[in-house]
Amino acid sequence: MKNKLLLLIVMLSVVSGCSTMTATEKDQKRSELDTMAEKAIAGLIEQDKNVRTKLDESLGYGVANMKLTKVPIVGVGGGEGVLVDVKTQQRIYFTVSRFDLGGGWGARSFKILLAITSQEVLDELKGGKWEFQAGAEASAGTASAEGSSSSLNQGFSIHVLSDGGASATVTARVIRIKVNSALTKDQ
Repeated sequence: MKNKLLLLIVMLSVVSGCSTMTATEKDQKRSELDTMAEKAIAGLIEQDKNVRTKLDESLGYGVANMKLTKVPIVGVGGGEGVLVDVKTQQRIYFTVSRFDLGGGWGARSFKILLAITSQEVLDELKGGKWEFQAGAEASAGTASAEGSSSSLNQGFSIHVLSDGGASATVTARVIRIKVNSALTKDQ
C-alpha cells in the first residue's frame, strides 16, 4: 500500500510539473521577453550607434537571452527570445538550444540581436531553424569578441551584448531555434 501511495504521489508530481501555462503566465512571459529585447537593443545601440541604422533597415529582428557553458571538448547552452516582423509587428517567441564540440573553457551569458535584411531568412526563422557553424569566441566580463561561419551568411547581421562570465572557445556547433508555440499562438 505504501508503494502505491508513493507511486501515486510521484505520478501526480510529474503530471502537475508538465502542465501548461495559464493565460496570465503566458502574458507575463511574453512581457518579460519583450522587455529583455528592448533593454538589449538599447544597450547595443549605446555600445554601437550603427545598430540603430541596421534595425531601421531591417525587415525583422530577433533578440535572445543566452547562457553557455563550455568544458574541454563539449559545450552546451540555451536561451529564449522574440522574433519581430517589422512590417506586420508579428511576434514569434522561441527557444534556442546549442551544442558545441571543440576546444575551450568557460561560462558566459549574453544577449544576441539578429538584424534581418532578407525575407528568406526572416521566413526561415519564423518556422524554426537548425544552424551548423564553426567559430571562435572569447569573453571576459562585459567584453566579448566572436567570429563564426554564420558571418558568411547574407541576409542578417549579428550584434552581441555580453552580460558577464569568461570563456574562450574554438568549436563546431549546432544551434536549434524552435518556435515556442505556447507563447506564440493566442496572442
